[in-house]
Amino acid sequence: MTTTTITTIILLLTIGVSQHQLVKSSTIKNCCDVATGDNYFCIDRNISGIYKITDFCQRGKKMLGYCDTLTDGGGWLVVQRRQDGTEDFNRVWWEYEMGFGKLTGEFWYGLRALHCLTGQGGWEMRMDIKLANGTKVFFHYEQFKVASAKDKYKLIVGGFQGTTTDPMAYHNGADFTTEDNDNDNHLTNCALLHGPAAPAGGWWHNSCWTANPNNFYNHSIGIHLNNKWYQIIFTEIKIRPLQCGYSYY
Repeated sequence: MTTTTITTIILLLTIGVSQHQLVKSSTIKNCCDVATGDNYFCIDRNISGIYKITDFCQRGKKMLGYCDTLTDGGGWLVVQRRQDGTEDFNRVWWEYEMGFGKLTGEFWYGLRALHCLTGQGGWEMRMDIKLANGTKVFFHYEQFKVASAKDKYKLIVGGFQGTTTDPMAYHNGADFTTEDNDNDNHLTNCALLHGPAAPAGGWWHNSCWTANPNNFYNHSIGIHLNNKWYQIIFTEIKIRPLQCGYSYY
């Protein structure tokens, strides 16, 4: 990943982020530096927010990221958030590659960044979701990896634990699909399944999904759990290294 690419991601994700919105003493190697649990001496402990990350992909690159320091021990880099429908997730391929939105609100961190990070060592992933009926569920995966652009950012996900049935098993091994780059197994483009009025958005579509946090906001078929479809009103997808909380102190 080039310096130009990193800079572009920063610009796409941080429009509207002023200095006072950064966490105090915010320069860290990665979100593991602000994990809780066994890390007694970590800086800015228990403060979730935007940090300057200096060890991006272990290449000395710098960029901003939103760290969740509280959930399940902390140390999570948030890579997707939906909360009010203000951000349009019906984006083309290059936008999903580079990332879009605002770290202070709704955003997608970018496929290139996801590949760059998860291509090194083992990573875990967690999805925190709130359904339209008020129910909160989570899905934790001990394995999470995004392949390169050459491999259409194929998803590898496994090792499930959670509060309901596994909604991502159906997507394991799927390539990423957007409205202008159809790589799914459906006869039509899953990213455009509901038409121009309510497009389904870019995702690791199979034919098409059992979970789609990037779907048109609050759509009636956002996620399939226990043989029933539900609407999603909030999601956060977050990742961290498997050794997070143990390798720095």
